[in-house]
Amino acid sequence: MPLTLHLLPLAATVALLVSRRVSMLTAGTAGMALAAGVLLTVLMAGQPGGMAAPDWSARLPSLLPAVALKAGEGAWLAWHAMSIIAAGLLFHRAFEARAIKAEAARAEVKTPADRRRAVFVACLLAGPFAESVTGFGVGLVVALAMLRPLNLPPAHAAALGLFSQMLAPWGALGVGTRVGAELIGVPFVELGSTAAALMAVVLPSLLLVFWRLIHGAGLTSSLTDRAKDVALMLALAGLLWLTNRFVAPELGGGLATAVLLLAVEARRLPRDAAGLLRLLALLWPYVVLVGGLMATRLLPPLDGWTADWLVLDPFGGLAPMPLLRHPSTWLVAIALVLLAGLPPGRALRVAGPALRAALVPMAATLVFVELAAFMAASGGAAAFGQAWQEVAGSAAVLAVPVLGAATGMLTGSNTASNALMMHIQINLASGSGLPVIAAAAVQVVAGSVCTLLTPGRIVLASSILGLSRSESAIYRLALPIGAASTASLLAVVAAWVWLVR
Repeated sequence: MPLTLHLLPLAATVALLVSRRVSMLTAGTAGMALAAGVLLTVLMAGQPGGMAAPDWSARLPSLLPAVALKAGEGAWLAWHAMSIIAAGLLFHRAFEARAIKAEAARAEVKTPADRRRAVFVACLLAGPFAESVTGFGVGLVVALAMLRPLNLPPAHAAALGLFSQMLAPWGALGVGTRVGAELIGVPFVELGSTAAALMAVVLPSLLLVFWRLIHGAGLTSSLTDRAKDVALMLALAGLLWLTNRFVAPELGGGLATAVLLLAVEARRLPRDAAGLLRLLALLWPYVVLVGGLMATRLLPPLDGWTADWLVLDPFGGLAPMPLLRHPSTWLVAIALVLLAGLPPGRALRVAGPALRAALVPMAATLVFVELAAFMAASGGAAAFGQAWQEVAGSAAVLAVPVLGAATGMLTGSNTASNALMMHIQINLASGSGLPVIAAAAVQVVAGSVCTLLTPGRIVLASSILGLSRSESAIYRLALPIGAASTASLLAVVAAWVWLVR
C-alpha cells in the first residue's frame, strides 16, 4: 500500500489545522473519515484478488463490521476522556456558582520579595493545581486572577500566566495521558511515571524563562531565590513521580502541587478555627475529590471493592472502566452536591451551559481518537515510522519531541496531540535504542506543554487582562516556554540514544 495513501488522513488533518479556516473538530472529522476509508482500502487489498477482483465492490459490505469494531474500540477509549471532560466542566461551573467567595488578593501588599513569591505561587503552583484538577484553561484563569492585583506589565503577566499549563500531562486529571496509554496498550501508571521523570529535566529548564519574564516585569531574583526555585521544581518533579507511581496518575499534578502549596504558604494559612473553617468551606470540593480518589486506590478493603465492583468492560480487557474509582464519577457526585445547594432554577442554569460547553471538546476528542485507531489498524503509523527511519537513519528519533510539540501547539489539546502522534512516535523509536515507553512519555510531555502556545490560550490570556491587539507581544514572550521544554526533551532523547545506548 503506498505510503502517501497511509499518510493522507494525517496530512489532511494537519493541513486543515494549519490553515486556521476550520475548527479542530472539523479537521479531525475529515481526518477520521479519510482514515476509515484508508482502512477499508487496506482490508479490501488483503482479500483474494485485492482491488483488482471483479467483485470487489460487492464484497465491500462484508468488511464494514471490521471497521465498525475498530470504531467501537476507538469510541470506548475516547469515552474515558469524554466523560472526564463533561464531568470536569460541570464540577468547575458548580464550584464557581457557589455564594462563597475567596478573599481577594490586595494590591497594596507587598514588598518586592512578597510580590515575587506571589508570582511564583500563582504561576507555578496554584495555576497548575487548578489545571491539573479541572483542566481546559481553568489554571490560566486562576493564575491571572492572582496576578492582576500585582500590577505587572500586562503582556508579561499574560505570558507568566501561561506557566499554569506546564503540568498539562496531568490536566483534567490526566485525561490526555490516559488516552495515550490506552491507545498503545501500556499501563497508565507506567506512562504517567515516565512522563513525571522527564519533568525533572523540563521544569528546571522552564525556570530560565520564568526568571527572564519576571525580570522584564520589574522583579528581581537573588541567587538564593533562584536556588529555592530550582529546589521547589525538583521537589515538584519528585512528588509527581511518587504520586504517579504509588498513588494514581490522575492525581499526579493536583496532589503534587497541593503538597507544595501547603509547604510554601503554610505560614500564611489562618491560625484560628474560624479562618480554617472559612478556608475549608471554600476548598472542600477539591479536598473530597483528591481524598476520595486516593482512598479508592490506597485504603483496603476499599481499594479492592472499587477495583472489582461496577466495572464496565465492553471489549474484553480493552481499558476497563471501574466506575467507583473513575475520576468522572467523583467529579459528577461532588458537582451534584454543589448544585443541590443552589436554588433549582439556578442549578439548571449552571448545569445546562456546562454540559453544552462540553459537547465540542468531547466530539473533538472522539474524532481524533477514532482517527488514531483507524490509522493504527491500517498500518499507517508503522509505515510512516519506517519511511522516516529510512530517510533520517539513527537521527529519526530526534523528531519525537519536535513532532509532539508541533501537534500540541496546533491542536491546543494534549488528548488530540497524543491521538494524532502516539502510534507514529513509538514507531519512530523502534530500533533507535529509545524504549517505547520513553518515546510515548516524550510525546505526552512535549505535546502537552506546548498546548500553552495555541492561539486559543493566547487569546484567553489577552481577553482576561482586557488587552487588545496584544496577542503577538504575548506570543513572543511565551514562545521560549515551549522552546525550552522541547529543547530539554530533545537533549534527553539525544543523550539516551547516543550516550546510554
